[in-house]
Amino acid sequence: MSAGANSDNAKPNKDLTLLAPKFRVLVQAAIDECNNDRNNLMAMVYEGYRSDQLQKIYYARGRTVIPPRHTVTNAPTNTTSWHGYGLAVDVVHQTKYWEPVGGEAWFAKVARIFKAKGLSWGGDWSHPDTPHFQWGACKPSPSDQARALLASGGVQAVWRALGAD
Repeated sequence: MSAGANSDNAKPNKDLTLLAPKFRVLVQAAIDECNNDRNNLMAMVYEGYRSDQLQKIYYARGRTVIPPRHTVTNAPTNTTSWHGYGLAVDVVHQTKYWEPVGGEAWFAKVARIFKAKGLSWGGDWSHPDTPHFQWGACKPSPSDQARALLASGGVQAVWRALGAD
């Protein structure tokens, strides 16, 4: 089963309006800087907010759905990924996607720009996720407290608690 096979909820979502307001501003500024005449990195947000349906599809990859032979994510639901809160994006090359010219060096250039805006990069993790960027105040994964805030007050309560509203 591939992403996009069942419904719109199973397709990557590029709608930046679903991101926390302050995060969205920083993401857009970073993308603009990546793509200015000086940098010309041809970066784009491939995915921002992620539905639970799509998160479960990604989680199955490399576990019960093969190929790929490696796992795609360690988050089984969208409440265990900052994508489910509108606080994470995946950034790839506009035409080469996950295989840009320069490979990991391309992602490192993009990361320097995003990190200069105060965002965290998944490439710095012990199990790197080079396309992944998230709100700087976020721990690598959402906590039980974040899930409780989500359940009681929606994403706005989480955004407020993390200063991203």
